[in-house]
Amino acid sequence: MARHPIRLALLLGALTAVAVSPARAAEEFQAPKATGPKMKTIKVTECVPETYQVKRTAYRVECRQETVDSFRCETVCVPRERVCTVVERVPVMKTETRKVCHYVRTCEERTVMKTCYETRQVTCNVQKCVSRGHWECREVCKQPSCLEKLCNPCACPHTVSKKCWVSCPEYVSCPVTKCQKVCVQKPVVCKVNVCKPVWKEEQVQVCSYRCVEKKVTQKYNVTETRKVPCKVTRTVRVCVPYEETVTCCRMVPRVVERQVAECCETTCCSPCRSCCRSRGGLCHRRNCCN
Repeated sequence: MARHPIRLALLLGALTAVAVSPARAAEEFQAPKATGPKMKTIKVTECVPETYQVKRTAYRVECRQETVDSFRCETVCVPRERVCTVVERVPVMKTETRKVCHYVRTCEERTVMKTCYETRQVTCNVQKCVSRGHWECREVCKQPSCLEKLCNPCACPHTVSKKCWVSCPEYVSCPVTKCQKVCVQKPVVCKVNVCKPVWKEEQVQVCSYRCVEKKVTQKYNVTETRKVPCKVTRTVRVCVPYEETVTCCRMVPRVVERQVAECCETTCCSPCRSCCRSRGGLCHRRNCCN
């Protein structure tokens, strides 16, 4: 699985090198002048990509049904018995002498205050209004009558003396004797029915209780949880191997003929000879052999 990306990367690198190398060589060895170096044919070993078919084992995840042993919880009512001690109250009758209160009805004389009303003469002062009015003469402006206006159209209002009553009220305090109803409390002797308590001894039947222990068998139900074995079907993810055919790429060395410039034997190329030999006769210094 991991070899496929590595082979693909090597293939891409080789293709890039093959595509760039001729262009670079052509650019480097392009003669800028009309008089260029002599060309010769050489054989170069290059790696060429080659595809091939390979069978490999891969894995895929599948869901499968499987039956396993399990258990389930069930709630069951189980009847049980137990012996308990129960305390019972037993009634017991007995005679006791007790003092009992009896109420006796008697008649008694008692003095009570009774409310009575009496009529009494009471003298009080009353404010009385007394009139002190008198007659007075006053000058009053009188308009001319219709007869006077007919006789004398130029008649004017004139003053006439008129007798008027002047009211002068005055309040005088006068003693008045009147009868008034007065509330009076008088002692009165009356007979009253009274209940007096009288204590007597009597024989009384009294019920008391006595505690008695008793053994009793009780039945009761208990809820229990039990595990019952059963078969359970579940879905499981399983890795299943399978074979598949994939296309891979590999780099195969091949001998290819190339046209390169010959290196001259002059002194200018002496520093370049070692690189020409190491590069298969290709001089990487531009215009060194001109």
